[in-house]
Amino acid sequence: MIDILLSLFFFIAVIAGLATSIMVLFSKKNYSKSFFLGLFLLSLAVVSIYNFYLSANTIKNFPELFTITKSFIFLAAPCSFLYVRNILSFEKKGIRKYDWLHFLPFLIYFVLTLFAYVGSFTTLKAAQYIAQLIKNPFSILALTIWLSYVFFQTMLILNYDLKKFKGDQFHQIKVISWIKVYNLMILFLFSALFVHHFLLRKIDVVDISCYFLISSVLFFTVGWLYFRPQIFHDEEEAFDFVNDNAVSVKSKDNKNNLVITYELTAEKKEDYLVKLDYILNANKLFLKKDFVIRDLSDETGISVHHLSNLINSEFGLHFQDYVNLKRIEYFKDKINDPEWKDLSLEGMAWGSGFKSRTTCFRAFIKHTGKSPSEYFKTIRKNSDRRGDYRLNNAST
Repeated sequence: MIDILLSLFFFIAVIAGLATSIMVLFSKKNYSKSFFLGLFLLSLAVVSIYNFYLSANTIKNFPELFTITKSFIFLAAPCSFLYVRNILSFEKKGIRKYDWLHFLPFLIYFVLTLFAYVGSFTTLKAAQYIAQLIKNPFSILALTIWLSYVFFQTMLILNYDLKKFKGDQFHQIKVISWIKVYNLMILFLFSALFVHHFLLRKIDVVDISCYFLISSVLFFTVGWLYFRPQIFHDEEEAFDFVNDNAVSVKSKDNKNNLVITYELTAEKKEDYLVKLDYILNANKLFLKKDFVIRDLSDETGISVHHLSNLINSEFGLHFQDYVNLKRIEYFKDKINDPEWKDLSLEGMAWGSGFKSRTTCFRAFIKHTGKSPSEYFKTIRKNSDRRGDYRLNNAST
């Protein structure tokens, strides 16, 4: 019964892992950023095929060709490291010139397993020797190398300087929070594999505990990505599953405990507020679908850091929430416009600058407590309540 349950567990891991990895690898958005994550998931999914072979082979004989798939475990550690490096990198180029060197251990082991499999049909002693040599991929040397990858990956995260990032810093904070969770998961996997093999390496009986750990990590990662697929499709909402409060710090001037990095004088702050309001509303910049804080900085001449500080302290909002509230205001002003009378709610959302129907729905729920359709009905029936959800200064 246990063998059947394990086989079912590994088989589901294969299907879920392959489906998710293909979706990531063929994602059109941020290809260079998600490529190595896709390879990481693919490696664990293919290793799960070998896991299935080990568990199901006790019930029914399967072709030994499945043994070739165990070599894909050598992709997991380098792909995880390269994924984190590319996410935290300030460079636009994701795949570098010598990244292929990280895949040499995988290529060597794959060729050896293929040679051992083909040699099993012959009487070559070399093939038998290699087959015995590579029987277990979890050697102390291999596991030590994998742990070193995790160590350097951890150092990348600990030494990451957010101040050098030139984009939407609050979005990047969410990204880093996800990366930290991901790193702990990988650290747990390879540490557990190392300790397990170190303690049980003299046991000759086939033990699938290591493979169970691998498939469990695959399930964990796929689970996150299944419930938050925006990571592949919508850069604006990527990593939204991380709680904003987890990365906030307390401030006397900020009731929402948002991050404030730079201080502005009262005179400078007033000057920036006037310029921000005029340029943003006069040019309707918030109607741009891919509008980011860098665009606003270019238009106003105010640095990204000062814009973040200004919006946080004066409105108690993240930049994206500030822009979405502007879009909701525009939606409210235009909803009774004759030009909009034949538009669907989706068309209105698009006309208000929202990137997708999902983005619009979440913004309305978050800032008004109503869905777009409920909000639509409320405004149509109560047109006299046109100021309910206007942006208010945090001091009022």
